[in-house]
Amino acid sequence: MYLKEIQLRNYKNFQNTKFVFRKGINTIIGENDSGKTTLMQAIRLVLDKKLEWYEKEISENWFSEGLGDWRGHIIIISLRFDELDSTKEEQAVLKYITGTSSKEGSITWFCIPNSRTRKRISSLNGEELKKALFEIRITDYISLVTYGSNKNYLDDEVYHSIVGNISQGEYLLTDKLDENLMGSISTMKNSGIEYIRNRLVDFTYIDALRDAVNVMHQRYNPLISMLRQIEPKITESDKESVNRLIVQVNDQIGNVDQIKKLSNGINRKIVQSVGNTYAPDIALKSELSGDIKDIFRNLRLKSNQNPQFTLESLGLGSTNIIYIALKLMEYSYIKEMEELPSKYFLLLFEEPEAHLHKHIQMSLFEKTDIEVSEDVQVILTTHSDNISAASRISRMNIILKKKNYSVAVQPANNLTNKQITHLERYLDVKRSELLFSKSVILVEGDAEEILIPIVIKKCFGLSLDELGISLINIGSVGFENVYLLFNEDRITKKCAVVSDLDTPINVGSAGENKAHKLGIERKKAIDDYAVQSSWVRGFFGKHTFEIEIVPNNIECMKRLIRKSYKQTTTITELETAIEKKQVIDYGNAALKIAKHNKKGWNAVLLSEEVDGKFFIPQYLIDALVFVANTVFCEPQNYLQMLKTYAKVYSDNRILEAISAGETNLSTLLTKADESNVNSSVIRILKVINNK
Repeated sequence: MYLKEIQLRNYKNFQNTKFVFRKGINTIIGENDSGKTTLMQAIRLVLDKKLEWYEKEISENWFSEGLGDWRGHIIIISLRFDELDSTKEEQAVLKYITGTSSKEGSITWFCIPNSRTRKRISSLNGEELKKALFEIRITDYISLVTYGSNKNYLDDEVYHSIVGNISQGEYLLTDKLDENLMGSISTMKNSGIEYIRNRLVDFTYIDALRDAVNVMHQRYNPLISMLRQIEPKITESDKESVNRLIVQVNDQIGNVDQIKKLSNGINRKIVQSVGNTYAPDIALKSELSGDIKDIFRNLRLKSNQNPQFTLESLGLGSTNIIYIALKLMEYSYIKEMEELPSKYFLLLFEEPEAHLHKHIQMSLFEKTDIEVSEDVQVILTTHSDNISAASRISRMNIILKKKNYSVAVQPANNLTNKQITHLERYLDVKRSELLFSKSVILVEGDAEEILIPIVIKKCFGLSLDELGISLINIGSVGFENVYLLFNEDRITKKCAVVSDLDTPINVGSAGENKAHKLGIERKKAIDDYAVQSSWVRGFFGKHTFEIEIVPNNIECMKRLIRKSYKQTTTITELETAIEKKQVIDYGNAALKIAKHNKKGWNAVLLSEEVDGKFFIPQYLIDALVFVANTVFCEPQNYLQMLKTYAKVYSDNRILEAISAGETNLSTLLTKADESNVNSSVIRILKVINNK
């Protein structure tokens, strides 16, 4: 048995989305405030028997912001399970509850108006309905759990068939719920949600802001839980032996000279106070309990080497390691000791990387993956590059944050096993950035990886990080092994593929002709994929990156030449070639310089000469617009870019207009000095403004 899917409708960040899970470890990736904690809370609402009352109290804030007015709407959290085994008692009960003969079952949590409210408004329409809905208060809502529904609650038709189309004055919820749409509410003894929480599911939630030391001192910590399991296994003879030792220890403590003297002194003082007739006979005695339960409660984790060791003496990282190890051990231990072959263990783990060094994060994740066994499922959230890189995309959900809601996507959706394997091998720590960013630019060379971020920062006054763009050097992996992640079925974020056509500049060069043929094939493959996925588009330089950056950057290239060579004749020869208009001249010169310096180092040297007047080739401008059009449209961003431009080009008209409070992009662009048409800022903002 395992949790296969969760459907969320109108719950906090999630207006309409689903998460898909597999057996073992499942990873949830998302930026801050995207909804990782919300997902955990949704699962806990259904399964966590330890949830505090105030965590279950229905609030207006539970309803998705995308609804606008929440009144009358409902929240749905539907958990879908698979591989239910009817030969195992507890799972057979769940299967019975679900009312299906298949191996699948469901538990669905609803937040709906109470029956009195439903009855009052279900017969209304028009203005009467509007008024009745407006009068609904959050105290008119209740929660309930149903079983066995196989409806797709993400389907608007299904939702409207339950609630009605409120925006069109239709309301269908009545005091009697439609079990065909919502599932059945079981009345069988020991078959409801409490039975599932107590008998079928062993549920644990570890939050991100955990205080491991405090948790270990709680009554129900993992160590006590395991000790409680072994207590019935301890023989009576062992218990008696321990009790005899405790009695001996108590006697020895009472017979210590200083304790006996204090005991006698107390007796004398009492006699002096009230006399022998009324004085009780007092003795100081140790009463350490010989009860095995009391002994277990006093067991502590200690160090074999350091007697002064305590959990309090450790740092947060070390205490978290101990706690996590105990928690993982607890599952297999309880299962073995209680002999529960049918019990399903679910561990929700928020940000396991908290307080842990990156190397420990990797080790913990990899070793956890080995330890997870049948009927043990782990769902963890993270924004750690290290853990993301170690995760399998086949067990991954990515939360994408939109304007006022979030959606979950599955990067392995509709991919072949071979494609998944290639991607999982590729996504190391560095490249896992593409899972977190708002948009992605793929390049295939060190020069692009080194130079493009620096050029953007110098020209725009904004970094790629500030623009939400990850630039990923895919090296020799091949674009097609990566860009297939970006698709309506998988990751819905813009991905620009930046590459070269490698058009020959030397007639008859076999090597250049071969490279050009590969460039054409590469472009065709990307263009073909772009037809089926609007999230991917290719942008190609006509020649190579080293050649494309030469025109309009002559002075920058000359500084690079002078830095790279010492001989005057060579410097003069290359500077002359760079100034020529024919690509065969400046192209060969650029390639010669790159070869002399080595491509990667050549980019480093050139980056030191880049300034705010660097001319960004048009295909790179187009790539930036494709992946970050909406980001560039945000006033704080284009105003920063225009300020950077104005300072670099001393265009005071722009600065004066901005200082005067002008924020309209079209108006500001009309004030730009026409002599600065080659400014990368003005060029890209004109493209943005014309869209």
